[in-house]
Amino acid sequence: MTDQEIINQLKKGNESCLKHLYQHLNMVKSLVLKNSGTEDDALDIFQEAIIVFYKNVMSGDYELRGKISSYLYEVSRRLWLNQLNRRKKYERHNDSIFFLDRAEDENKEHNPTALQGYIRNALEKLGDPCKSLLEAAIFLSMRMEDIAKKFNYSGARSASQQKLRCLKKLRDNISYDDIIALG
Repeated sequence: MTDQEIINQLKKGNESCLKHLYQHLNMVKSLVLKNSGTEDDALDIFQEAIIVFYKNVMSGDYELRGKISSYLYEVSRRLWLNQLNRRKKYERHNDSIFFLDRAEDENKEHNPTALQGYIRNALEKLGDPCKSLLEAAIFLSMRMEDIAKKFNYSGARSASQQKLRCLKKLRDNISYDDIIALG
């Protein structure tokens, strides 16, 4: 099936033609495996790229100027680089927590500071999904689109609204007088 035929079939509502795109999976697999990824990572990234392609075709934002395989490769490359950046932020975050905790352990005999304990306690009181959503948004710096997918929200706007509600709930549970006294 040619690239133009795939696009025409998609526009007619024939989603089964997407299976023809999987012939290009190996080039994405090669990219991901060469850049610290696994085969599962490659499949996830490729499927996300197909979703981007599909949405762009259906919305009219995709124009056939080159090969679909090139488009899928570029989208996959961008998605993979974003994923690697998020992982690095997460690793840096974990490393900084490790170093902070280690320094505190040496200075405070394994007791976290009162302020950190207060904030952790406030987060725990929120419960899920607020606690997990705020951790993903603030500590892991995840994009709202990714949070929406992870927590099954209808879209980034819905996830953002939920984040704001959770932040308000957190603020309501925190006494600034207590924070000043602990700091």
